[in-house]
Amino acid sequence: MITQPLVYINYNCKPYALGKYKFGILIGHVAGKRKTKKAYKTNTPRGLTRNLNMAKMRPGEKLKVDFNMNGQPIGDHRATLANYCGALVKDPLNAPLYEVEQFSQIPQENKDKMWQLVLDKFDIGLDDDQEEEERKKKYMRRRKFIMESLNKKYRNFRARLKSNYYDTEETDEDRLKEENMPNFVDKKDWEWLVKYFGSEEFQKKSQRNIKNRSCLDAGHTAGSKSFAQKAEDMYKRDKVMPGLLDVYEETHLTSDKLPVTQMASDALNEMKRLLEQRKAGEISLTDEEIYAKIKPKGKRNCRDRRTGVSPSITSLFGGFSECEKLRKEADKAMNEAAEAKKEAISANEQNKILTKKLKDVERENKVTRHFLEKFLNTIGYNLSDFNMDEDFEESNEEYDNEEDKDEEEISGNDRRLE
Repeated sequence: MITQPLVYINYNCKPYALGKYKFGILIGHVAGKRKTKKAYKTNTPRGLTRNLNMAKMRPGEKLKVDFNMNGQPIGDHRATLANYCGALVKDPLNAPLYEVEQFSQIPQENKDKMWQLVLDKFDIGLDDDQEEEERKKKYMRRRKFIMESLNKKYRNFRARLKSNYYDTEETDEDRLKEENMPNFVDKKDWEWLVKYFGSEEFQKKSQRNIKNRSCLDAGHTAGSKSFAQKAEDMYKRDKVMPGLLDVYEETHLTSDKLPVTQMASDALNEMKRLLEQRKAGEISLTDEEIYAKIKPKGKRNCRDRRTGVSPSITSLFGGFSECEKLRKEADKAMNEAAEAKKEAISANEQNKILTKKLKDVERENKVTRHFLEKFLNTIGYNLSDFNMDEDFEESNEEYDNEEDKDEEEISGNDRRLE
């Protein structure tokens, strides 16, 4: 019997595949020596994440987690933080399942407890800033992100319970059998979940989410790595901070630069066409607006997966990204400033007109005074005999004061307009 290794040429395998395949060649042995995959598939779902490395940490020891400019965790311990958040919400003492339909219904004291447990295990940079105001702002941003992460992990945990234990059985009677129940969920909690998953309200929500999810079949090649970490890796590699479209292209191409799906291919071709039009000056769309255009039309609230846990972006279909929101606020402020400038110009012109009228009145006043003096002199009287000198002087003094104020106001308006 031949025992020496043979070389099998496999022209269909990918040249980048790892393991037995290398450069399109499969290295193996004859029958009886080559390893084969198991012919059966296990029905046992994946167990819970236990975070054994976290259990080995000394009291007071903390893992340092870095955050990018968008407030997302990056670096070596980003995945550990995510896994720890997932482990927290799987504990019913932290995030109960019974009579809780969504994360917002969890008592606030439980959320505060989970937040403190995160702070006990991780250094998330709350003390890096010297100013008290900056520390408060960072505290609120970090807490908001952790709460959003816990919310997402909680929803994913319940979704896996439904997928692995509820949907696999036909009737509630079968679902409530001990051998079909999840062994890490209390019986009372599971009975309530079975009842809730079967309710009409939940079924409507489930069908709506299934329809929305069907629009997102472009796929990606980031794997378990977050898009924030992917962007950070691109920055370290290229020494340039990638934009939204750069990250999208990077995460929707395989290693041989082919789109992962037909939808991804259509989106990338449309993105390339719009970028060429923008370069030629035919359109003036931002990266966020281009990203919104290439996303599936069936799902209106497209997501920018570089920032936050799942924040929406500004698009033609309804969402708002932070940068686009700031751009619109800046445009609004510029329009308001332009309107204020027009109003100031109009007010300045009105002041000039009023000043001119006051000068005309003063001239008329002087002419009247001169005529009156001459007339009184011809008949042997003076203005002082009728106390009219003081009246004219007070009138002129009031006019001079008003004129000085008007000139100061006009000059001030001119300086502001400049």
